[in-house]
Amino acid sequence: MTVVYYNKKLFQSGFEKNIRLLYVCKADRTQTKIPTALHSHEENLELLYVYAGKGVFRIENQLFHITAGDLLIYNQGVLHDEWSDPEKGMEFFNCGLSGVQLDGLKPGHLISDGISPVLHCQALAGRVENIFESMHEQISEDRTHAEIFCQYAVSALMILLVYQAPWENITQKSKKDTFILYLKEYMDNHYLTDINIDALAKMIHMSPSNLTHQFKKRIGFSPIQYIIHRRIGKAQSLLISTDKSITEISMFIGYDNVSYFNNLFKRIVGMAPKTYRKCRVGEIQYKNLDYLCKLTIKNK
Repeated sequence: MTVVYYNKKLFQSGFEKNIRLLYVCKADRTQTKIPTALHSHEENLELLYVYAGKGVFRIENQLFHITAGDLLIYNQGVLHDEWSDPEKGMEFFNCGLSGVQLDGLKPGHLISDGISPVLHCQALAGRVENIFESMHEQISEDRTHAEIFCQYAVSALMILLVYQAPWENITQKSKKDTFILYLKEYMDNHYLTDINIDALAKMIHMSPSNLTHQFKKRIGFSPIQYIIHRRIGKAQSLLISTDKSITEISMFIGYDNVSYFNNLFKRIVGMAPKTYRKCRVGEIQYKNLDYLCKLTIKNK
């Protein structure tokens, strides 16, 4: 055994003191088989660490092929979805953090626009995985003073990511994407309302067929498919973070016909909304969802 002496005053950066851990999730291969449609977290930052398998992640306008040892950063409000590899499967931890505020960045942002949202943890992988595993264990087993343990664990994780991680620059989009990205931003702000493809085409002076072709080429979906995936992604978020009924959620995302919503949800996600809710939050939490939702809101 080697003793390493460190006779220095411990450094306190201060930025991590106001960060609140909202949730920690550990998803195995069975759970990650369920696709997650396009969605964003409007009130928190999310970190996702893949510890086994691989998958494909869409973050804003780019696709990323992710393998074990990679960490993904979803800045607050950033659109994303994910699919596990059909053969290898995928397992990951993720956590939600509020109160993140770094100098020069927007609230809830850990990285700037020019930095890749995918971190290849390399030598840090073991330490990052241990932090996630420990937080999940402390909370799931309801250990004494788990909240104190997790606060220090979050601080350690943030120090690793902010000061020690090997970040990479991201490839910038070309100017030819300007019109399509402008249209996508408009759709992101209005996807819960009635959107007509002809009206969208007029906005950027394209024919509906050319718009559909160019949009799918750059975004990966046709405009109509994109709107549907945004709505289903919103429904998925509401199913696991609120106690709204299936009917209320269907109406909220723009579908008056609940049967149509159920069928559409099942086609994209692979299961009915009620089944998805039970699968994601667990039987015990499902029975107490109303209480848990109100508690989360109270603690924000």
